[in-house]
Amino acid sequence: CGSNCCVVHCTPSSRAHGDMDKASVLLIVFAVLAAGASGQWLARTPQLPLALGEVASAVLGSSLLVVGQGGTNTCSLPLSSSSPTPLWNCGLAVRPFAGNHHVAVAPDANTLWLVGGFGSGAEGKVQIYNTISNSWSSFSLPAGFGGSLSAVLMNGILFFCGGISASITINTCGRYLLATAAFSSVPNMPVGVNHAAFATGGARIFVVGGRDGANVPSAGFNHLQIYTLSTNTWTSSSQPGSTLAPLPQARGGMGTGLYINGEVYVIGGETPQSTPNAPVNGVYTRVDIYNPLTNSWRRGPDLPQGMHGIYPVYDSASKSIMIVGGGIVAGSSESRLFFSLPLALTSTSCVVIGCSLLPGALCQCDTTCSIANRCCPDWSVCSSSATVATTTATTTTTTTTTTRTTTRTTTSTTSTTTTTTT
Repeated sequence: CGSNCCVVHCTPSSRAHGDMDKASVLLIVFAVLAAGASGQWLARTPQLPLALGEVASAVLGSSLLVVGQGGTNTCSLPLSSSSPTPLWNCGLAVRPFAGNHHVAVAPDANTLWLVGGFGSGAEGKVQIYNTISNSWSSFSLPAGFGGSLSAVLMNGILFFCGGISASITINTCGRYLLATAAFSSVPNMPVGVNHAAFATGGARIFVVGGRDGANVPSAGFNHLQIYTLSTNTWTSSSQPGSTLAPLPQARGGMGTGLYINGEVYVIGGETPQSTPNAPVNGVYTRVDIYNPLTNSWRRGPDLPQGMHGIYPVYDSASKSIMIVGGGIVAGSSESRLFFSLPLALTSTSCVVIGCSLLPGALCQCDTTCSIANRCCPDWSVCSSSATVATTTATTTTTTTTTTRTTTRTTTSTTSTTTTTTT
C-alpha cells in the first residue's frame, strides 16, 4: 500500500485518534482478530415468502436484497424497520436475465450488481439494480465468461475469475475499472474452479475450495488461492512447496465467503451423496475461518441445517452474518430458510488499517470505525509498511459529490408497476 497506508485507532466514545507505537498497534490488532464467532446461529423471521436456491444477496443501506433460482423475483427486507414484524417485498423490478448462480457485489449503498449466471441469457452478463429508481440495466463481460464464477469489488475495480463457460471450468480472470468502464486482463488462477468461496479485504482476493467440470455436484477441492493486488500475482496451496494452509474440508457449493475483522469465513457447501463420508443429504453444516496472519484455520459455530448455494452477507449494523434461502440437499434445491450469526466483535475500540479507496467504494469495516474512505482492508499486508497517522476528530461533516462520465453500452429495464408488500 506504500505511502497511502495508515493505521488509525478509533475509540467510539471519544472519537479520538492518536499516535500508537508498533507494539500497541500489534496488541490491538491481535485483540480485534481474537474476537469472532462466539454465539450460535439463530432462526430468523420472516422467512422468504418463496423458496430460492443458488441465491445472490447483498445488504444495501438498511435493506437485505435477495434473488435466486426458483423465481424471477427481486426480494427486499428492511433491516432497520421500526415494525416488530418487517415484511419481505418480492414485487420489485425483475432482473432482465433471470437466471441463477449470479455473484452479488455492491459498488455503493444504492446499487446491486449481479455478475454472471446460468440460464435466461445471464451467462457473462453484469446486471445492475438501482434501488432508488427500482430499475435494472446491464452490460457484458468479455467473451468466455459464464456463471458460478468468483467476483469481488476491490478498490473500485471489479475482479472476476473462473466459473463455468460452455460446460467447462475455466481459470481465466479479468478486471473492470468502474471509473473508466474499461476491461483489462489479470493473470490466470493457478487452478480453475467453480462454486468456490471468495472474499477480499481490500488488498488480496481469497478463493477457497470449489470444484471443476460442468454445473453438477462433484467432489470439491481444498485449495486456498490468493491473488495479491500490489504484485498482480497468485499463490495457491496446490502449488508444490506451498506453505498456505488448505481448507480443512474439501468442498464446493459454499456461495460467497466473507472477510470480517481480518478473517475469511467459509460456510456450508455440498458434495455428491455418494462421496465417502459425505454429510447428510450431501450438504455441510460446517463453518471454517481462515486467519491470514497465522495462516491457520479454526472452526466456527455449525449451521443448524446443512446448506449449499447460499450467499452469506455481513450486516454491520447488527454485527451479524445472515443467510437467506439456499439448498438443503445436494444438487438442485431451494428453501425459505433465514438464519443469522451474531459476532462477538470488539465494541469499545477497533483498529483501522488500510489503503485509500476510490470515492463511493464500500468497505467491510465496522461502520463506527470507518474514516474518510479509509477502512479495514487486508491489514496483514498493509501493517508491515504502515505509518501511524495522527488525525484530529471534528464534528464537521463534509459531503463531496463526485461526477463521473463513462462510456458503456447498456440495456435497461424499468418497473413502473406499483409494488406491494407481501
